[in-house]
Amino acid sequence: MCLRHSATCAYYHEEQPLKLENRIAIITGGGRGIGRATALELAKEGADIVLAARTENEIAAVADEVKQLGRRALAITTDVQRKTDVDRMVSETLDIFGKVDILVNNAGVAIHNPIPKIREEDWDVTMAVNLKGVFLCTQAVFSHMCGQKYGHIVNVSSVSGKYGHVNGGAYCASKFAVIGFTETTNNEGRPHGVKSSVVCPGPVDTKMRRDNHPDDVIEHLTQPEDVADLILFLVSQSPRAHTLETVIRTPLM
Repeated sequence: MCLRHSATCAYYHEEQPLKLENRIAIITGGGRGIGRATALELAKEGADIVLAARTENEIAAVADEVKQLGRRALAITTDVQRKTDVDRMVSETLDIFGKVDILVNNAGVAIHNPIPKIREEDWDVTMAVNLKGVFLCTQAVFSHMCGQKYGHIVNVSSVSGKYGHVNGGAYCASKFAVIGFTETTNNEGRPHGVKSSVVCPGPVDTKMRRDNHPDDVIEHLTQPEDVADLILFLVSQSPRAHTLETVIRTPLM
């Protein structure tokens, strides 16, 4: 038996509206880790999802998970380093869904070495994926978002974009640059209703992290779902509210 006032009881039993109903979200690096967790989190709140990554079977599997949640999903094999790939991915999204409301730039690589041992090719691929990829994907949707007077671009940087660390010459440089690019994107977009935010997680329990740090204590790591929760918060804020930058600290940092 409910002891509250009947009107209050009706409120508590009423199904709350989805936060992202009818929104279309592109997520790069969407096949695993933070990308997968974000795709599922946004889908649970009503968004239809476009998954972009190089590994076709991984994004196809996540697309199936999104569809099981009752949302539409599209998996497009994409190398974010390549403008032709990115432009094709966005064009396919617009052809099928008609718009892009949210872009989560999550694709990334991490190759750690002391400065004397950083190979030029490792520096180049780090900048190409972590920074150029953010630029290309942002550029591909930016005018469209400004034209529809709505959009939110979330870039996944790192605490390594806030504090340089040993063996992080290439990685830290790329992630510092992502923060600066986010601020410019936000300043150019806000007059047109387009927000940009940057998320700076500490160590997260992902395949990339485990490959680079096999001795980590997993219990000390942030989980991908924790970052996804934060991204959902950012993209579901009211139009009058905006969080430009967030930092997730962990016991390791």
